[in-house]
Amino acid sequence: MSKKTHCPKCGSKMVDMDVSGYSATTWKCKKCGYTGPVVVEDGNIEKQLKEARKIEKLRNKIYKRR
Repeated sequence: MSKKTHCPKCGSKMVDMDVSGYSATTWKCKKCGYTGPVVVEDGNIEKQLKEARKIEKLRNKIYKRR
């Protein structure tokens, strides 16, 4: 089973290796524009990030009411 790479910022699977760098491997996310040396190899990360964003939005709504 091959591991899929995911963006650490948005969890998208639309991550490609960016070959414009000289020696270090850099990744670029087509969805959010993240560029960096880190990707996540976890099939559940996209779902977990979406749930975390929903929780953060709810928390912001609650604190704005106060």
